[in-house]
Amino acid sequence: MEIKLDLKDRKILHELDKNSRTPSSQIAKKVGLSSEAVNYRIKKLEKENIITQYQLIINLAKLNIVQFKICLALQYLKEEQLNTIIEKLKKNNYVKWIVSSRGNWNLILSLETDSLEKIDNLKNNILELFKGAIREKSLSILVEAETYTRNYLLDEKNLTSSRVIMKKGSVVKLDEVDSTILKELTKNARIALVDLAEKLKSTPRIINYRIKQLEKKQIILGYKIAINYEKIGIKFYKLFIYLGKPKEERIKSLVNYFFTHKNIIHNVRVIGNWDFEPEIEVYSEEEFDNILTELKEEFSDLIQKIDIVTIKKEYKFVYF
Repeated sequence: MEIKLDLKDRKILHELDKNSRTPSSQIAKKVGLSSEAVNYRIKKLEKENIITQYQLIINLAKLNIVQFKICLALQYLKEEQLNTIIEKLKKNNYVKWIVSSRGNWNLILSLETDSLEKIDNLKNNILELFKGAIREKSLSILVEAETYTRNYLLDEKNLTSSRVIMKKGSVVKLDEVDSTILKELTKNARIALVDLAEKLKSTPRIINYRIKQLEKKQIILGYKIAINYEKIGIKFYKLFIYLGKPKEERIKSLVNYFFTHKNIIHNVRVIGNWDFEPEIEVYSEEEFDNILTELKEEFSDLIQKIDIVTIKKEYKFVYF
């Protein structure tokens, strides 16, 4: 059953999407409610499974992590068999994102490793699970990625909110404590400092200092939320954009279009059959069709082809 959110709830979601570690007291000032009322509403959004996860955004390149995606079109596979495979994939620590979809691809997986050499090995291990059920497959390697705040929740233009997830830069070596902090924040980016300190047998002051240093070194780039699309009537589309004449100036214009559009929440530049993978959240198919038409018309000189998938279900999503 679809839940209709009022403006206060949408404002709270928007603030948590900008930074899911923002204290309720700060959100309260921006939303115009008491801290108690904000806490109550957040708990309700969690209980109703509208907020499904508090996510940590990490600059993977800083940790020498290579992210790649496997897209699969399946055949001769019963739902029960697929569910069994998905359960195995969820337990695989290399697999960070699993979604089922409608369109060119039935299943999309994101994996992370520490070298290009290991990609082929991991890919083969994944494909072996499906045996003769793969009709078509494709692989893309992440070069650079950005995630944007969900300004469509408030019908605002996105002019400033951008976080680079992966961009070339110097590699940072983590010690065991920092690595554990990242893993715990990946499970729940909104975890209280006192609870995180207890898990690490440390003090809130030390843990807070460690987190600030990870932010300063641009290893931690931000904190977001994952939402249940069906619960609030959101449709989630992923595009695979093939460029025909990749002139750098026009590519910059295209990336700027992704950045400023309120419904585009994520964009990835890849090495693969296609070049970009923007992700779009809208309230209706008509709204999506308008964005697609605008994109094709504005960049008809640059875009050769666009493949579209609708994300049906998200089974797993972690950044690290």
